[in-house]
Amino acid sequence: MSNRYPPVLRWVYMADAEPINWEENGIAKGLEVEIVEQVAKSLGIRVEHLFYPWARAQMMVASGQADGMITTPTPTRFQYAVFGREMVIPEYCNVFVRKGNDRIINEVSRLDGLEDLRHYELLDFVGNGWTEAFMSWGYTIHKVPKLEQLPSMLAAGRHDLVVSSSSWMNWWINKKNLQNQIVEIETDWPNTRIHFVAMLSRKSPWLQTGLLRAIDEEVARMKRTGQWQALLRKYKNPHGFGKPFRSHLDAAYEAQHRFYTEYDQYPAWVR
Repeated sequence: MSNRYPPVLRWVYMADAEPINWEENGIAKGLEVEIVEQVAKSLGIRVEHLFYPWARAQMMVASGQADGMITTPTPTRFQYAVFGREMVIPEYCNVFVRKGNDRIINEVSRLDGLEDLRHYELLDFVGNGWTEAFMSWGYTIHKVPKLEQLPSMLAAGRHDLVVSSSSWMNWWINKKNLQNQIVEIETDWPNTRIHFVAMLSRKSPWLQTGLLRAIDEEVARMKRTGQWQALLRKYKNPHGFGKPFRSHLDAAYEAQHRFYTEYDQYPAWVR
């Protein structure tokens, strides 16, 4: 790698978010980690993987202590980061109900949106940013410390349902052999289909190297070669198995093009 670039790329993740990203015996693992590793390898970059609670991870990027992360663009994050354009991870949020709970299964199948879940008892895990963004008022939500506890609690009849990431839930349902005890209900309601992109801190020295555009180009290449789809399948993401995906954020991006007005102002990546 040319000495025109910093010696290491410091990339931050939410800790204990298996299967998206986690540490095991000091080794970084997960869908995001593998994508970042592949991009770094293709670009000849050395990357350091950092794991923190979600709020701290975002603060690391805002302060410049970390160079970047993968998440959804928001006006708040726009103040301290610049976003990529290429979708890195598609996210499907569906409803999960204990098998045999036919009343709730039938009711949920006829509902129109998240707001219709307000009279149910929901299970969630502490620190779920999606829930905090889209289900912050009027819901009865019982929280457990870790995501991995949700399938077992639901299968045991604790509360009515879980609304969460399809890939996250199915990963743990399979890992705990609960496939025959839980039913997944497709929703495609407003705010249940979102996608993540790469973002770089405005304080990162990497921002002026063209890295953000290079990341987008490498992810697009991975899609053309099938590497990306294979990783999605490995980590139980429905899009990897051919399920259609249309992010509900797309219209918001088009309406708020300011998220990307700076994108083309940065130099092209040079090896």
